[in-house]
Amino acid sequence: MEEAIIIRWPENLDDKDAQEIVDLSTPELKIKGVQHEDERLFAAFEWTIPTTFIVMVSGLFFKSFMEEAGKDAYQMLKTRLKEYILKRREIKTKLVAASQSPNKLSKTYDQSLSVSMKARLHSRLVVNVMISEKVENQDADDMMDGVFEVLNMLYVQCQEAAPEGQVNGNIRPEELYLLANPETKLWEILSSKEMSDRYRNS
Repeated sequence: MEEAIIIRWPENLDDKDAQEIVDLSTPELKIKGVQHEDERLFAAFEWTIPTTFIVMVSGLFFKSFMEEAGKDAYQMLKTRLKEYILKRREIKTKLVAASQSPNKLSKTYDQSLSVSMKARLHSRLVVNVMISEKVENQDADDMMDGVFEVLNMLYVQCQEAAPEGQVNGNIRPEELYLLANPETKLWEILSSKEMSDRYRNS
C-alpha cells in the first residue's frame, strides 16, 4: 500500500467531503479515493462486512507524525478524517437477515454499519476500527482523538519489533479490532474470537 490514506465510498454517491480530503494528496503523503458498488449480498458476521464508507490508513500515515516535516500535515489530516468519520456515523445503515435465517444477525451488535476505519500498520498487522453507535456526541470527538493515539502507539510497537519501510501486501496479516467502551471511555483491543464471543447470539 503506497498510499497513506484511501477512502472508499459508494459509486452512486457524490461524496464531496471525501473528495476534498483526496485533493490534499501530495507526493510525500499520497491519498486515494475509491468508489465501489454498494449493492452486495453477504453471509458473514456484521463486523466482517465492509461498511458503506471505509477510511483506510497505512503505516505511512503514522510515519509522517514521527518526522518533523510531516507533523503539521498529520495533524491537519487527522482532524479532517475525524470529522469525516463522525459525519458518516450519523448515516444509519441496517442489515436485513434472510428469511431462512432470521437469527443470523447479532441482537447486541452496536457498532456503525455505515463507517469504519482500517489501519494496515505493518505487513503483519491490520487493525479494524469499529465506530460505536452508543458513544454520545459530546464524547465522540475525544473518542476519535483517542483512536489515533492508540493506532500510533501500535505502529511504533510494530516498528520497534520488526522495522520496515513499506508494507508488504503479499503477507497475510493478523487482524485485530478496536472498539470504544462508552462507559470507561477507553479503546479495547479484541481478537476475531473475542469479537465473536462478544456479539454472538446466546
